Amino acid sequence: SNPLPTSSAEAQVTWDAFQATPMPLFWHAFMMTVCGLICWKGVAGIEKANKILLPALFFIVIGCTVWALQLDGAWEGIKYLFTPDWSTAANPKIWLEALTQNAWDVGAGWGLILAYAVYVRKESSIVKEAYLTAIGNNAVSMICAFMIFGTAFAILGDQMNKKEILDIMKNSGPGSTGLTFIWTPQLFAQFGLGKAPAILFFLGLTFAALASLMSMVQLATQVLTDWGFNANKALTAVCVMGFVCGVPSSLYPDFFGNQDFVWGVALMISGLLIALLLIRFGVDRFKDEIINTTEGDWKVGKPFVFLIKYAVPFQAVVLLIWWMYLSASVYEAEWWNPLKPYSLMTCLVQWLIAGGILFALNKWMNRKLESNKH
Repeated sequence: SNPLPTSSAEAQVTWDAFQATPMPLFWHAFMMTVCGLICWKGVAGIEKANKILLPALFFIVIGCTVWALQLDGAWEGIKYLFTPDWSTAANPKIWLEALTQNAWDVGAGWGLILAYAVYVRKESSIVKEAYLTAIGNNAVSMICAFMIFGTAFAILGDQMNKKEILDIMKNSGPGSTGLTFIWTPQLFAQFGLGKAPAILFFLGLTFAALASLMSMVQLATQVLTDWGFNANKALTAVCVMGFVCGVPSSLYPDFFGNQDFVWGVALMISGLLIALLLIRFGVDRFKDEIINTTEGDWKVGKPFVFLIKYAVPFQAVVLLIWWMYLSASVYEAEWWNPLKPYSLMTCLVQWLIAGGILFALNKWMNRKLESNKH
């Protein structure tokens, strides 16, 4: 409904104007409804939708990246992207954000794969598919980085130095909204092909978001049906609650940024808990009795055992303690204030509330599961 922006200021005005209307809330409701209708048909509906949505996004991103790299100055952005600043290795926030972003990106720690595993055939090549999922996902993320950095440096390279460009990219919106909605529209304005490529790109991005949302809704629905609830009623309840819980994030960008931060970091804790569960079960036993049982699949060996037993717990504990210490002493003057969106205390309070609720309901949940099995 707006012309493509030809400058960052123009793009920011368009984005801010959209944020100031009820439209984000409308689209939030629309997406939850579409997701609910697809999940109504079960995993088959999700599979059919993803067969169309994800390849479409992949080809759109490839086309946009090729075009972006033809712009004057774009390769300066790629050079900057791959030139490390070794001093940042001493900053735990960098490590934490990198690990939690990757966990968020591939779905590690969410429990989503646990829900999908219910529907996987026993003869499926789980190890091969796990490798392909991670490699494919990270490859597409890298392609998107080429597109974004190439575009930003091509547009701003004549006006600013590298540090100024990076500062604008980092501060143009919470939860990477700036990278997506400030920079990408300017790329399409450079195309000279009208709005069609931009519409295709954002449609593809919507497809990717919908694919992720479907898996989250299916996971929560599966948990409720395992407790004995009617599947359709469980799905309706999940979609309604998903809408209600998402209202503040859709209306208030700072709240959205807070939730992105708090629960992104929480994926480290979730991943740690899954590793501890496997350690309790027996990592070697898990490897031999559950993973390495499929004919024709790749086998996991001692490196897998080492990663689960030692590397994952070590990374999670060291990074979290390191980050908490520096959060309280360096990063945030009011680290004790839970109302500060990026403070240590806002994380601790929200984690404790969620953990407390789950702990209080644990015995009830187990009883529901056991009674439903019988």
